[in-house]
Amino acid sequence: MSLESTKTPLFKTWRSLKENSIIDIIAPASGVCDPAILEQLKTLLKSWQLIPRFSADLFGHDLLCANSDEKRFQQLQEALSNTSSDAIWCLRGGYGCTRLLPSLLKLTAPKKCKLFIGFSDITALHLFLQQKWHWQTLHGPSINQVVNNLIDKENSDELRKIIFGELNQLEYLLKPYHKINNSSDFSDFIQAPLTGGSLTLIQASLGTDWQIETRDKILFLEDVNESAYRIDRMLQHLQQSGIFNSVKAILMGDFIFPKRVNEEKLIQSVIERFASEQNIPVFHCPGIGHGNKNRSLPFAIPAVLDFNKNQLTIKITG
Repeated sequence: MSLESTKTPLFKTWRSLKENSIIDIIAPASGVCDPAILEQLKTLLKSWQLIPRFSADLFGHDLLCANSDEKRFQQLQEALSNTSSDAIWCLRGGYGCTRLLPSLLKLTAPKKCKLFIGFSDITALHLFLQQKWHWQTLHGPSINQVVNNLIDKENSDELRKIIFGELNQLEYLLKPYHKINNSSDFSDFIQAPLTGGSLTLIQASLGTDWQIETRDKILFLEDVNESAYRIDRMLQHLQQSGIFNSVKAILMGDFIFPKRVNEEKLIQSVIERFASEQNIPVFHCPGIGHGNKNRSLPFAIPAVLDFNKNQLTIKITG
């Protein structure tokens, strides 16, 4: 039994939170319809023995986002640089993070690495933090999902345990799409860090200063409200751009299109065809995405993909 391993840059690890740790809440993308959520998240985090902190002008006026680019960037910069907090949790995804990247790229990395949590549009910030500042990050539920019970309690409880360092080994059961996953051309194991997130944001990164770096990594993809032909087009764009050339394996999270069951079936067929065209292992990693299940997935931490067990294992060392 062999182990295929790859060398990775030295990434900075977040520290587990403790009772009375300060956690910054930011809204770098879209806002929410009901500002009352701020009181709800205070209640939630206080029940977790954490101290929530957010800007008095978290929400403001903008055509598309929670506030103006200037305000959202100021809040993001403050959360990243303030040494008194230990974590940053994004309110929700939606749209807006890509508008902040040009300003973010001008910043110098702070000495302190923090736990950073979010997904969806937050993918853009994950890529920046991993690739420019070498932070390990947590692709996980938005606080909006947790506060409004939009995901299973089991997923919320798992996130809480990760935050406090009570759970440091995560296991994910995978479903292989095609026979290459058991091919003799591959080792029994692959060891590599994960990167990725929203397929839409991964595509949006191409040709930018924060373009996703996939060499010797396991790539994770998920998305929501994207039709089958759009998903196929994005996958073809990534394919033809060479993004998959140096990837160790691809994990497909949940691709959902609420209230359009037939479209979801077609999406699965599109993904299955895509997988069959690849010469690298492609797995379905269910329960991560925009559905009522959204498990946390650590990025930039070496993971072990076991072909015999069809299982991904990640050990958190922070």
